[in-house]
Amino acid sequence: MRAVVVREDAFFIEKLPEPTPGPGEVLVKVRACGICGSDLHYKKHQRDIMEKARSLGAPIAELERARKEGVVLGHEFVGEIVAFGPDTAQTLSIGDRVCSMPFVLKDGAPVLIGSNPETTGAYAEYMVLTEALLLKVDESVSDEGAALVEPFGIAVHAVNKAHVGVEDTAVIVGCGPIGLAVTAVLKARGVRHIVASDLSPRRLALAKELGADEAINGKEESAVLKAAEIAAGGPTVVFENTGAGGMFGRIVLEAPQNARIVVTGIAAGDESFLPMVAITKELVASFVIYYTPEEFAEAMALIRDDKVVWRPLITGTIGLDDVAQAFEDLEDPERHAKIIIDPAK
Repeated sequence: MRAVVVREDAFFIEKLPEPTPGPGEVLVKVRACGICGSDLHYKKHQRDIMEKARSLGAPIAELERARKEGVVLGHEFVGEIVAFGPDTAQTLSIGDRVCSMPFVLKDGAPVLIGSNPETTGAYAEYMVLTEALLLKVDESVSDEGAALVEPFGIAVHAVNKAHVGVEDTAVIVGCGPIGLAVTAVLKARGVRHIVASDLSPRRLALAKELGADEAINGKEESAVLKAAEIAAGGPTVVFENTGAGGMFGRIVLEAPQNARIVVTGIAAGDESFLPMVAITKELVASFVIYYTPEEFAEAMALIRDDKVVWRPLITGTIGLDDVAQAFEDLEDPERHAKIIIDPAK
């Protein structure tokens, strides 16, 4: 099968053996896969990740092996079942479209898809998944919509972590795909006022399409201060989605009393803030990654039932041969938000 392999700091289009499903596993043909910000982060910061892990005393042998031997990324996907391995319940059928949380079970433990040379992600024509983790995709949901279930699962989890009420004022700092998905989920939950902030005019326009009431250019005005003014002492929650250096510390300084801060952005290095300010304001901070199976299923239902606006998020569809160029294109927020890979193209 054809696959895109990340080895060292480069992409390679390679012919790999078609994977064979083991006990409790299924073979799926990949129909669509989104390029995630964490994929961009991995490609760009592999060396930094290893050095940070080394400095913390963490074992890095597997990270070094993955970097040297190469991995196939891709965890925002929808696939079509083509074969069952042994010891499978087969409650689904050949030809069914499925999504899955981005893990496979190995010896009963979850292993992140695309994290090592043996666990192939969806930047490929085929992949192996754990049958018990599969979620059938309704016929009414397109492949593109199904590929967005994973990032919308993160958005659902982030909103749940924030304990957002309809009377709250929400601030979206950073309108990349996760920030935009959080915006759409907040809108679906009926939150009274959503203020989005970004440096990109196109991303701000997308935020309005997905449900933001106001879209503020961060170079010109602070969305956090604007939201505090709107809230007038009422509940305020801030979603930090950028991972930009110093952003968390800035939000701590600007957040109003009793604000809740939810961090989805992955900062590349160390971050700092003034604890006395956070203590004086009695701020609450949460850091989120992934979701529960129930939240993953909720994300699927939101897309299936058209409860969230998602279609404007997809700004391009490519084949495997164009992945390297797509990673470069995604560096420019005026060009793209979410690019979908179709291995059949």
